[in-house]
Amino acid sequence: MRTKLILWGKTENDEKVLVAIELVEEENKVKTYVFKEEDATEEFYNLLLNEWRFDKEIEFPSEYKTYEKTLTAAEDILPEGILVEKPDLINRAKSEWHFVVLSKKLYDLYKDELDDLKDKVNDLSEFSSDVWEELKGFWEKVQTHVKEKNLFRNHVESLKNKTDELFQTLKQLRNKTDAEFREKSQEYFNEFNAKLDEIEEKIEKGLGLQPIFEELKVIQKNFKEIRFDRDHRRKLWNRIDKEFKKVKEKRFGSASNDRSPLARLQRRLSGLLGAIDKMNASIERDKKELETNKNKIGNSDGQLEVELRKARLMMIEERIASKSEKFQDMLKTKEMLESRIQNELKKEEERKKYEEAKKEAEKRIKEKVKESSALLKENEDELKKASDKIKDTSVTKEAEEDTPKKIEEIKDKAEDIVKEVKDKAEDIIDEVKDKAETFADKAEEVFDEVKDKAEDFADIAEDIIEDVVEKAGGIAETIMKKVKETIDEVKDKLDEEE
Repeated sequence: MRTKLILWGKTENDEKVLVAIELVEEENKVKTYVFKEEDATEEFYNLLLNEWRFDKEIEFPSEYKTYEKTLTAAEDILPEGILVEKPDLINRAKSEWHFVVLSKKLYDLYKDELDDLKDKVNDLSEFSSDVWEELKGFWEKVQTHVKEKNLFRNHVESLKNKTDELFQTLKQLRNKTDAEFREKSQEYFNEFNAKLDEIEEKIEKGLGLQPIFEELKVIQKNFKEIRFDRDHRRKLWNRIDKEFKKVKEKRFGSASNDRSPLARLQRRLSGLLGAIDKMNASIERDKKELETNKNKIGNSDGQLEVELRKARLMMIEERIASKSEKFQDMLKTKEMLESRIQNELKKEEERKKYEEAKKEAEKRIKEKVKESSALLKENEDELKKASDKIKDTSVTKEAEEDTPKKIEEIKDKAEDIVKEVKDKAEDIIDEVKDKAETFADKAEEVFDEVKDKAEDFADIAEDIIEDVVEKAGGIAETIMKKVKETIDEVKDKLDEEE
């Protein structure tokens, strides 16, 4: 963008003159040189056009007038009484030069910031990741203005060269300290592995799992507070996670698999803790940047720089406030997850007890069904004999008179059998219900399963008795009716208990 113009014009007396205008960026001023027509020879005009316009010094005529004005967006840059042939060039130059001045101020602002960074780098005795991040942030800001074309090429090149020099110095410092860091990381890596070896040995020996779990939590906490190189950190994290899983599998069995609520909560908490660490580090970086910029305000040159720095402070403060709010929400979520994990640990213990009660109930039901089926089978022959006597067409008078008596005996026997079935079913219901009530959150589920088993048990008894009595023919209808009534009583009892 040109900062010097050469135009033909005239004075208010209509005298032809040669007008040369230049912008003095550092002073935010416009200087205008007016030459008389007789002094504006072709040779001088070409010198202005080809040399002076490109910042080369030339000798001016002995007589000329000089005017100076402060550049503003509202006022004309030409002196009063001077008109030019191309006023549109003047208007265009005024707007462009105003941008040039602001761009120069922005460059000066970044140059000052870069000088501060240079002082920080020169004061370092070892690599600093904070200074590295600060330098990266600085260059990202410069890049933003480069993309928006707010800085001129020569300004960008100057800033880039100086920034590259600082990056190179920091890289040399980093290379120097990397070997020491890796050596220290290896020491910590060996130390943590030794502790985990002890943990693994305790698990294999079957020692108390709760103390081992607490030890692992301490190891995990200490692990997060130490800087490792990437490879050491990954290996140790995987091993700590592996030992946690071993302890949980020993304590809770299959309930601790990756799809369990407890495992999901622990994965969420693990991810959240990592996010909390990152957010805290980000807030600390912003606070350092805030303090740095506060210190720079007192050293600002010009109102624009002061305003820019204040605007930057406001942005940083707003960013810190926003992140702090998110950070507090994350801490609340952490407390919630830790509480839910403790609840899940209690539930895991209750689930184990519930599974044991459930297996015991199923075992008892199977035993009772087997015993009752055997009881019914034992009396099947007697019922069948009575049935055969009832159906015998050659029955004697004595037998005929004895028939009602036999029917009554069959009826009593069937009632005794069903009563025993009913009693056994009720005993199972009461016993398992007492166990289920120990686990309030599982009582309904347990009782439903037991009730289903008991109903199946009652149905089996009904089917067996139906089969036996059916052989007694239609004359035994009274017996069957009584049997069914007794079976219905068992089912009604089950419904009441539910």
